[in-house]
Amino acid sequence: MDFGKAVRGAFRGIARALAFVRVTVANLLVLAILVGIVAALASAPSAPATPVGAALELAPKGDVVEQAAIPVPNALTLLGGLGSLDQTPLADILRAIDAAAEDDRIEALVFDPEALGAVYPPQLEAIGDALAGFRERGKRVLAKSRYYGREGYYLASFADDVTLHPLGEVMLAGYGRYDTFYAGALERLKARVHVFRVGTFKAFVEPYQRQDMSAEAKAANQAVIDAVWQRYVARVAANRGLEEAAVYRFANQYDELVAAAGGDHAQAAKDAGLVDHIRSEEDVATALRGLAGDEDDYARIGFADYLEPALPHLFGDAVGVITAAGPILMGRQPPGTIGAKNMAALLTKARKDDDVKALVLRINSGGGSVLASEIIREHVQQVQAAGKPVVVSMASTAASGGYWIAATADEIWAAPTTITGSIGIFGILPTFEDSLGAIGVTRDGVATGPLVGALDPMQALGEPMRRVLQASIEHSYERFVALVAEGRQLTPAAVDAAGQGRIWTGEQALALGLVDALGGLEDAIARAAELAELDRFGVRQLAEPPTPLQVLAQRMIEDFGFAAERTAQPGPLANALLKDWQLLAALNDPKHVYALCEVCGALL
Repeated sequence: MDFGKAVRGAFRGIARALAFVRVTVANLLVLAILVGIVAALASAPSAPATPVGAALELAPKGDVVEQAAIPVPNALTLLGGLGSLDQTPLADILRAIDAAAEDDRIEALVFDPEALGAVYPPQLEAIGDALAGFRERGKRVLAKSRYYGREGYYLASFADDVTLHPLGEVMLAGYGRYDTFYAGALERLKARVHVFRVGTFKAFVEPYQRQDMSAEAKAANQAVIDAVWQRYVARVAANRGLEEAAVYRFANQYDELVAAAGGDHAQAAKDAGLVDHIRSEEDVATALRGLAGDEDDYARIGFADYLEPALPHLFGDAVGVITAAGPILMGRQPPGTIGAKNMAALLTKARKDDDVKALVLRINSGGGSVLASEIIREHVQQVQAAGKPVVVSMASTAASGGYWIAATADEIWAAPTTITGSIGIFGILPTFEDSLGAIGVTRDGVATGPLVGALDPMQALGEPMRRVLQASIEHSYERFVALVAEGRQLTPAAVDAAGQGRIWTGEQALALGLVDALGGLEDAIARAAELAELDRFGVRQLAEPPTPLQVLAQRMIEDFGFAAERTAQPGPLANALLKDWQLLAALNDPKHVYALCEVCGALL
């Protein structure tokens, strides 16, 4: 008997048995999860009916987003990972408010911002307009909270009655923009960051080159935040019947006003005219009982329960809507990012669908890969070549690569506070030859030419590759300027003057000719229908269906509480540092050429 052959056969048998056990256990685990989800769905109570004379409770959770990302649970999310799993789509908020305004069963709206996360200025204005429309129908709005931050208070200012807890506060600190600068740390680590750029104001790379913000970046950023803050103050003052100077004073001299109120933050807010009542929880409940229903009962329905699923428009002439939200990357990417391959597929679908007569591209992006941006723009142009007008609707941000995508659309619509422009290009490449050399690690070898291994982060960047990268950057900037000039019917000199990486608000961009009109998504849809000469039409949302894994992850989060209390938070310092480097690590342009806005979507 061949002993070696017998041993090998025994090991093969053990391996097959282990593989069988592993597959069986995995299948049983997936089956158990699916059974649990089905059981949870089957046992879930149906949405409550809307009572007559009710108040709609609007208490959005988490960040307000253009497109909800479907998180996949992992060690970070389960143990308290980065960011929040809670998101509320802007479209859902607007749809609920508009429906309630027309619903005879709804008498009032109660707004509670305590669970509200990030909301960018154009989103605030859209929600504020919807609340104003609700009140114009003769219905009351009440705002209640123990704390109002900048975003929550802006929306609360649209209410008939603003209530604050006795130990609460209204904090209106204005807008700001701060970067973390790593040049000093990189120098100590002996790491080299090679930067190539075109654009005086292209400041995305500054944190890796400098220890402070350049004068050019400060000037551009200050102009934008001043414009955004001025619109905020003007709207709040008008809503509350105050002078703008009073709102500025509350924001800028808050310490003095609190001291004058004896340290009572709530009283300081009331004295300034920002709130109407200071009420305890019990007093708030009493006020709500009088707001909707009778004095003994508070008839209400939650925003999530009230909102009915939007029925898709399946047949007949339609304006298609595609949402592009997040950094622009090559390949196929999950929701929350813009993958060139995903967007190309959606744009092709819109082009080939005979019922889609026009397209609105809703962009919320600070940019990313130049190649990915150009691939998407080319597919936009193919839709136009098929005889279908394309109107871009800019959300909170459509800058750098986000503007590149929009450059040659038939029309570009932006909100007054949209951050756009940032027409500039850069390349960034870190190398660590000195860091490794400091600990005795060196690199050596042979090659057939000067560009072999030229992008190896473990060795120095040679002059031939430096020239290649700089030439690529300059060529891409010239291409960017030419596209904008062609699409917006401007001279290249005018585009260059408005470019150089500088950011603008939508209102400023309109004056420069970078956008064609100011308005929201509904305005862009109406304009697209007009360009396509449609009298009767539906709106068709074009999006990739979630993968089975994404659906499973979402159900697990919703039904099994993975997004509930998470205690192992990494803290604000770790969050801030990791966020910067995660974006840098995600960038995947094969030529290392990027159109990315450093300030977009990051106002403090």
